[in-house]
Amino acid sequence: MTNSDVTTYSAFERKLLESYFSVVDGPDHADIYLVHGLPAEVAATLNGVYSRSSKSMRDQFLDRLRQGVESQGKTLEDLPLPAGKKDELSSVMADKSGKFLKTYAIDHGHNSLREGSVVHLAVERVSQLVTRFIQRERRCSFEESSTRYIPFTAETYYRDPDVVAAGGDVLADYDAVLEETFALYTRATKHLLDHLKSIRPLAEGENQGAYNRTLKAECFDAARYLLTPAIYTKWGMVADARTLSDIISELRSHPLAEFRLVGERIKEQAEQVLPTLLSHAKPNAFQQSLHEGLPKIAAELGVAKTKTHVGPATGHTTLLRFDDNLDNRLLASLLYESSQLPFSALVERVQAMTAEQREQLLDKVLATRGSHDAWPQGFEGGDMFEFETVLDFGAYRDIGRHRKGFQQQQLLTTAHGFAVPPLMQEAGLGDDYVEVMTRTAERQQRIAAQLPDAAAYVTPFGFLQRVRLIFDPRQVAYFVELRSGPEGHFSYRQVALDMLEHVRKVTPLFAKFIRAQEGGAFLGRLDTEMTADERRQRRMEAAGDA
Repeated sequence: MTNSDVTTYSAFERKLLESYFSVVDGPDHADIYLVHGLPAEVAATLNGVYSRSSKSMRDQFLDRLRQGVESQGKTLEDLPLPAGKKDELSSVMADKSGKFLKTYAIDHGHNSLREGSVVHLAVERVSQLVTRFIQRERRCSFEESSTRYIPFTAETYYRDPDVVAAGGDVLADYDAVLEETFALYTRATKHLLDHLKSIRPLAEGENQGAYNRTLKAECFDAARYLLTPAIYTKWGMVADARTLSDIISELRSHPLAEFRLVGERIKEQAEQVLPTLLSHAKPNAFQQSLHEGLPKIAAELGVAKTKTHVGPATGHTTLLRFDDNLDNRLLASLLYESSQLPFSALVERVQAMTAEQREQLLDKVLATRGSHDAWPQGFEGGDMFEFETVLDFGAYRDIGRHRKGFQQQQLLTTAHGFAVPPLMQEAGLGDDYVEVMTRTAERQQRIAAQLPDAAAYVTPFGFLQRVRLIFDPRQVAYFVELRSGPEGHFSYRQVALDMLEHVRKVTPLFAKFIRAQEGGAFLGRLDTEMTADERRQRRMEAAGDA
């Protein structure tokens, strides 16, 4: 939402919003507010619609409420306003609980007590950069605006205050990147969609709505390579007090001003319901020393930078480490809870089987696994797969959601070159794209020479980054099955298929049972959208009957 799009609410709407959201008129940047008092399923729904809507959570709430009452022949103003008052008993209990938590959770360090208090926050008008930093946290639940379902042509972007203070060439380069990449993104979203319609017209029997969504997803998947981490996004977060305290401390200890501001505003909002449990969420001297010291150490060792490549480049995935006895260990792990033998004895028993017997055993275990059934938990019992992948930052935004495992991303840079989406070339925008990205790399590197952290804001999604992914076998299988789907983005889909190819070479039995989808993408994506419509209609009919 741009600053000019801030909604003006009626007096009744304002009173209604004040009952459930801690802020009604948020700031232009870092609009963060508490969601409270809503039924749990309503709050979950509002969190979920972020991915396909450009509207704020407050506006989504009003829209859905209005649709509901109008379906009953009423108007929004016919609703009674919530009382919005705390009873005396609640106040007494809150005061008593605060004293207890201060004594045991704060003074005596019983941190597990903090996990019993959960808050729901909406975080809006913040950069993609601070978003990626926060969403590394594995103990939270997040829902964010999707770059494949929502055009970002109406969004604004963040200007780092250190860059603004530096002025001169640094500020000129920063603004030039934002202006030029955003202009081509805006032009590309329309041009690519027109191109797709011309080469792939609606066929007989295809659903118009599913067809439109499929083409838009293809279009946005390519155009998003021009978006920068400075572009604003929005997301919902559900976290317990212990996790939230850690996040706030990390943000308030960060060298970038936006991170510190977001940390302060999250704390300010969450303290309305967690006044005691966030008292230690302060800047941390040790974390600050790491931000300052590790880059210096890397520079002293001569490992801070790599040879710079300016221009188109191709990503790749490498398998760094694996368990060379994984197939046997996984079968032993599956049997462990049903046995009384030591794990080593189970491994020996499985090793004594023939290859055919091992395959039959695994087939028997997995024979009834449905299309949405999780892999058995025993598949976490093998040693980790460690991958290193060089991929575009846009794809890593999606891969980063797989927080069950260890992930490391190096500082955003333009040193590894940039990916060129095939659709850009096919639609005749390839030369324009390469020219813009090449100039962007030069400008970003000049900024990085003075302000390396702030330069990340102007490193578009199309630039390649180096990332480590360490997943247990169960997570590898889940990742490959999910991300190889034809409806997925072509870049992370390739990462999933590359990972599978590595797994096939070193653990063939395990790999045989991974249900990867290795066919073409467009028709598969269209089929997915069409069946999604059918599933949605059946759910609506069932809900109506209920």
